[in-house]
Amino acid sequence: MTIAKRLNSQKNATSLIDHSNGTTSIDEILHNAWDPEKKQSRNSQRCLGKLDPETGEFIPSKRLGAHGAAALDPAVTARTSISGPALLLNQIGKDIGLEKTLKKACPRHWDQILSLAWYLVCEGNALSHAEVWCRNHEVPTDQVLTSQRISDLLSEITEDERQTFFKLWGRAIVEKDYLCYDITSVSSYAEQNEYVRYGYNRDGEKLPQINLGIVYGQMSFLPVIYRPLPGSLTDVKTLRNLLDQLDKLSFPKVHLILDRGFWSQENIDELAKGGYHFTVGVPCHLKLIREEMDRFRHQIDGPEGLRWMGQEAIYIHSRLLSWQDSRRRCYLHLYFN
Repeated sequence: MTIAKRLNSQKNATSLIDHSNGTTSIDEILHNAWDPEKKQSRNSQRCLGKLDPETGEFIPSKRLGAHGAAALDPAVTARTSISGPALLLNQIGKDIGLEKTLKKACPRHWDQILSLAWYLVCEGNALSHAEVWCRNHEVPTDQVLTSQRISDLLSEITEDERQTFFKLWGRAIVEKDYLCYDITSVSSYAEQNEYVRYGYNRDGEKLPQINLGIVYGQMSFLPVIYRPLPGSLTDVKTLRNLLDQLDKLSFPKVHLILDRGFWSQENIDELAKGGYHFTVGVPCHLKLIREEMDRFRHQIDGPEGLRWMGQEAIYIHSRLLSWQDSRRRCYLHLYFN
């Protein structure tokens, strides 16, 4: 069996070859080309040495000579790594408290999680390609993040660790920020994921999807918590799940900012009953809203309602109302530009 890999100290690719006598040699691939006649990839190789069967240490080939063997010895060979991203991301992590929170929530593997986060920020590629990047860059972990190790790591992160992180991270952000909640959807061809279902597809694709509910800070733009949701759920039906999650995470009472996709009498009743502060967009076709618009249509652009948003003039009229049976005080804001 041949396992191809790249050594940090070698320019050319290398391969591990297990021989029938039980030894494992390390060969350098000098040339690789396609043979059109045999319809196979052919290469020429040079033996660099073998692995000690007991310790697994590299034993250089004698024909390389003293200098050649020393160049392949990781104990004496110089190694370079790129530190630029680490200087920036390490400071950002400390400033926003990410490293501190990860250490508390995931003490066993916080450094590996943070290393993968750095990779995603810098490259944005699939996690399976993180090994080479992490080898060549300064990262928080010394663990070799092979594709298999990453798969194991993701399965090792428990739901308790996830919720602990959400609780610590979210409570720190909500003390100095407003929370915004929105839902995005991702189309999928997956057949074994229970969350993948047909629903309102925002991209107009005729595919099932998975919804992802995300809470983030309005001013910091930092994500706070996320939750995968069945693709068939509408925005209106997800609000109760969000409020239940915020309550279980012991969040303080927050000011929620919601778009009009979350508008329904049931949702507003739920928010009013729970004592939440919220701002929500209201559909203009509602009878109550149309009556208020007609009432102030001829005076809304008066000077008393003028507000400047940058270089744009906006006229605002606010009206105090009481909400349905709860009689909770609320304000209706009408905007005109």
